Order: sequence, then C-alpha cells, then structure tokens
Amino acid sequence: MDLLTLIIQIILTIPLTIILNILENKENRSINYILIPSIYIIILSALFPTIKNNIFLIVVFEIFIRNFYITSVISKENKISNTMFIIESVVSIALSLFTYNYFINQVDTVIPNPSDIKPLLWFLIILYISHLYNELTKEKKISLKNKDLKIKKEQIIVQYAKFKNQYAKFIKSKNNNINNLIYSIMIYNEYTKPKIYRNITSYIGAITKRETEYGIMRIKSYSHLTDEESIKLTITNFEKILKNTKLKEQDQINKILNNYNIKEQDQIKEIYKEIIEFNKI
Repeated sequence: MDLLTLIIQIILTIPLTIILNILENKENRSINYILIPSIYIIILSALFPTIKNNIFLIVVFEIFIRNFYITSVISKENKISNTMFIIESVVSIALSLFTYNYFINQVDTVIPNPSDIKPLLWFLIILYISHLYNELTKEKKISLKNKDLKIKKEQIIVQYAKFKNQYAKFIKSKNNNINNLIYSIMIYNEYTKPKIYRNITSYIGAITKRETEYGIMRIKSYSHLTDEESIKLTITNFEKILKNTKLKEQDQINKILNNYNIKEQDQIKEIYKEIIEFNKI
C-alpha cells in the first residue's frame, strides 16, 4: 500500500468517527459501533476502488482516534480498558477484517453486477409485497371495524328481518336470549365472512379433509355442515352452557360468549342490543 492511499484512508477515518459520535446516544449503540464501520468500508470500496487495498485499516485508525477523543478531549478519566469499548473495538475490527478478506479483496469491484442483484431484488420485492399486504390487511381491519359500526346503525335490523324470515323455523330455543344471540352472531358472520367466502372455505375443506368452519355459524368440523345444521348445533351448545343456571340476561350472554370462545364479543353484543331494542317496538 502506497503512502498516498494510507493518507487518504486516514482522512476518510474522520467521517466515520463523526457518524459514530452522532449515534452515541441512539438505540442499539453497540450494534451500530460494530456494523457501521464494515458497511462504511464497503461503500468506500465501491466508490473509490483505488483505495480499497487494506481498507480495513480505516476501522483501526478510527478506534484510535475515538479513544483519543474520549480520553483526552471529553474526559481524561475514561480509560481504553473500558470493557465495553474493548469488546466493541475487537469485534468491529474482526468483522471489518472478515469483510475485507472475503468480500472486498476477493473481487475487482464491490458493486454487484445485474446477475448478482437478481436474488436480492426478488427478496426485496417479496419483502415489500409482504409489507404491503400487512399494511392493507391492517387498513382493511380498521375499515371493517368502522364499517361494522355504520352497519349497526343502518342495516342490522334489515339483516335481522331477512334472517328471521329465512331461519326462524330452526331458531326455536325456549330461551329467547339464545335466539337473539344466534341472530346477532349470524349478522356479524355475514358481514365479516359473506356466504360466497364461506362456500369457498367449505369447498376447500371438503377437498383437503381438514377441520374447517362450516355454515353461517362457522362451526369447526371435519364434515360438511349446512347453515341450518350449524344453527341447530350452536343452539344445542348454548343450551348446554346455560343448563341448570339461573343468570340474568347479560350474565347469560357473557357466559355463552366466554365459554364458546367467541373473540368478537363487543361487536356481537352491540348487534344484540340493537335487536333487543327493535323487538321492544
């Protein structure tokens, strides 16, 4: 390595020291101190290939400069024997040396050619699509929640009347609270997972022979269930839960929902209230 390259590397040590000082009080301080020097020499090797010979020395120079800055400028009481400083320094030098030997020194240029970039490009595309899907799913859930609130005010009763006309002959529990709760769950399920979605899920379940949600009540089963069959099974299960109990209306609803492992309890309770208010008219 010629003298000019060495001088340039020493000069280029200063920006690295500034960057690390800026990150002094940031989160993941130790990780930054270990990784950033190696990233820094990779970028320099890509931008200035002529100075890449033994470029890992920049990291060594930087550690000496930073130690001098800490002990002589900031506080003379700080010692290089500080355990964390020593560990960070050793690991940082080892990583930069590894980077130089196996990534920088082995190639003519650090900048990858198009064929090298392809796997990374596809990885980034998949990563971005996954991120986009998560964001859209999150927005959809928020939108669905807001939509549910709007539906409760405008369309719950219409849906209730429709289901009552369609399924009243199957919903005949002696406990009217159970009947109203069945309608509430049906309305919620219809809005969150419409019939076309349930049909597709049922079809896939029938082919794969796996446990699947069937019917408008979304009963988990290994065999196909119609909407009517799912309603009858749900009523039977609810009646078993309340058997030999003497609870008030709200306590009955809470007991059923808790024992039946229904997660969307608050929204179903809101629909239930709308149905009760309508029946009082």
